[in-house]
Amino acid sequence: MKAEMESFERDTEEQLRKLEDQTRRLMRDMGFNLMIVHKDTNMADFWAADFAVHDMPQEYVYRLANDKRLTLIAHLVATLQQKIEWQGRKVLLVGYLPEVPQPHLRQKSPMGYDIKPGTVLLGYELGHQRKPGESIEVLGQQFTIAEIWPERGSKDDITIAMRLEDAQRLLGKDNPPRINQILALGCTCEKERLPAVRQQLEQVLPDTRVTEFQSIAIARAEQRTAVEEKRKIVAANMQQNIAQREKLLAERKAILADLEASRARTQRTVEMLALIMTPLVLLATGLWVGLLAMANVRERRTEIGLLRALGKSSTLIASLLLGKAILVGLLGAIAGVGLGALLARWVATTVLGVPGDELGLSMAMLAAPLVGAPLLSAAASYLPTLAALSQDPAIVLRDQ
Repeated sequence: MKAEMESFERDTEEQLRKLEDQTRRLMRDMGFNLMIVHKDTNMADFWAADFAVHDMPQEYVYRLANDKRLTLIAHLVATLQQKIEWQGRKVLLVGYLPEVPQPHLRQKSPMGYDIKPGTVLLGYELGHQRKPGESIEVLGQQFTIAEIWPERGSKDDITIAMRLEDAQRLLGKDNPPRINQILALGCTCEKERLPAVRQQLEQVLPDTRVTEFQSIAIARAEQRTAVEEKRKIVAANMQQNIAQREKLLAERKAILADLEASRARTQRTVEMLALIMTPLVLLATGLWVGLLAMANVRERRTEIGLLRALGKSSTLIASLLLGKAILVGLLGAIAGVGLGALLARWVATTVLGVPGDELGLSMAMLAAPLVGAPLLSAAASYLPTLAALSQDPAIVLRDQ
């Protein structure tokens, strides 16, 4: 039972861990929920143009990553975004810097894109009739298509994504390197998380501002809440199951304790009966053997008198009488041991349900009757033997 409970707990913990991992991956795949831009950015113009006009040094993302005061923001990805003309249409050019790790935070799977230099990722609308491996020209430079995104129903469908250094070089923002947006993932704090994030950001980069993508943030929070509720339900079910198993275990222990107590009472009763009956049985057996010996002496009066008349010693006569008693006791002991062992085995296996392989005879149990019965028989025959030896052979033979 204990092993089953431990196995159930391990399985439940494993399920909860897998659920947590799946939720973490799902929320990571939802994308970034924070965007950091220059504080002079007009957000109305930003939403209309899909990129920030004001840029900032690329060094900002490294300052954020290495500042230990920043604990509510993770997965920092610097980008440079700008609308360009490409093959007669307006497209969004985005340069991605691989995620910058934060040494003071627990390391997790990186987000964003790690695009190789000289390659691009094309949105669904821009990838029509094209395939990975082909070369395309972007602002006068050749790039290889590394991947074509599936349809997403967003501005990603008209996006050309490339390495940040390539985008900076194409847009003339590589000396010194500039960016206009830092994407990040905010904490899953309960309520009022954005003011707390802004307070930390103000301490590190006062000339920036942060905006939250509400739909993604709300979805992440709702997913976290749903997972927490699921965890509580699973934990409650586990506790209920454990309580039921513990109750069942306690009932089994109580039954076993009752059986053990009943067995102990039965054993005490048997021992008490044995303590009382054994002396009585020995006494009765001794009297019975003595009476048999006395009857034997009376029947053999003539033979005993004749032996005495012939000059046979009392020792010889006593040896004959006591030897017969000892032989009878030994034969009775052998028969009693055999029949008793068979009867005990039958009672144990049939009535008490004890397995036969657990039964056995010890040497002490065999030696006690084989030695005790002849001694008891000899002791019970002692007085009749003395009576036989004290008879006068002349009187015995005269009566005959």
